[in-house]
Amino acid sequence: MMFRILALIIFLWFINQIREVFPPFIVGGIIAYLLLPFVSWINITFKIPHKIAIACIYVAFLLLCVGLSNLFGHQIIDQATNLITQRHELVANLLDQLKTSYKWDIDVESRTTAIVEDLEGWFGAPTELMHIGEILSKSLLSLLVCIVSSIYFMVDSDRVGKFFLRFFAHEQRGTIVRLFGSMNLMLAKYIRGQLFLILLMSSVAYIFLHFIFHLKYALVIAIVSGVLEIIPVLGPLMAISTAVVIGVAQHGTQVALPIFLCYWVARLVEDYLVVPRFIGHVVELHPLAIIFAVLVGEVTAGALGMLIAIPMAAAIKEILDFYYPAPAEMIIEGPYPGTPTLETGETETKN
Repeated sequence: MMFRILALIIFLWFINQIREVFPPFIVGGIIAYLLLPFVSWINITFKIPHKIAIACIYVAFLLLCVGLSNLFGHQIIDQATNLITQRHELVANLLDQLKTSYKWDIDVESRTTAIVEDLEGWFGAPTELMHIGEILSKSLLSLLVCIVSSIYFMVDSDRVGKFFLRFFAHEQRGTIVRLFGSMNLMLAKYIRGQLFLILLMSSVAYIFLHFIFHLKYALVIAIVSGVLEIIPVLGPLMAISTAVVIGVAQHGTQVALPIFLCYWVARLVEDYLVVPRFIGHVVELHPLAIIFAVLVGEVTAGALGMLIAIPMAAAIKEILDFYYPAPAEMIIEGPYPGTPTLETGETETKN
């Protein structure tokens, strides 16, 4: 027993030491989750081998990426580059608008310099962010590992499952297969739903930021707003703040409330119309559990941890519900506030 505990501690320490290696494999696994249903559909519908179906999916995805790059790539790069290089001017305009609207007595130039230095301290200076050699080589390597791992996950999906089954007793394997089948279904629905929400929110945000408010960086802000959708609670707040700040810097404080209202209405439509009707509440977690999971994910694995925190928490909940189902009795309010009593079907008699 002591040996097993010691081996587990050493294993966890080793995993922590090499944690930077995992992101491309995790993303590759997510891609495999997304594409496996399409691979199965092509395999069954067109009666072609599994590996050729995977090749068809990747060729189609590559053509889609090339087409989207031709349509939007140049515009996205230009807007992102201008947003970074003109950061000093943007912050200065923001402070000048606030100073004029609220009669603040501040030195715009000195405050601008201080804010820009703080931002560079948090996110890294553009000169550091754009070291082409190191950043590009790491990005290309991660992208290559991500693509290759996703292909292997799909090609060897059955072998991967059998590999993990060997660690369970023979009589437990049927139960484990059913459990992981339900988890797989839940995670696949969650990921596809999040991708749909990213596309929807990016499109809606671009429409009103570009055509109504005429913001210079509307496309980049819209894409960022869509991506932030996958971070519950904190993501939408960051998206609204980003759009409001850039809107105020360009057009003054009078656009702050209208931009906020547009985002708020979009969130209401998404939460009460789109999600229940077209996606469903796949992950049934308490809001406090969601916030806790996101914060834990950020502390342990940074941005990637925030992205995978919710599906990981949902998977843990699925396991707990599977092995420890909720009792059939209903919990009702007891004789005093805050003292629940189990309803057993018996009538309580008074003395």
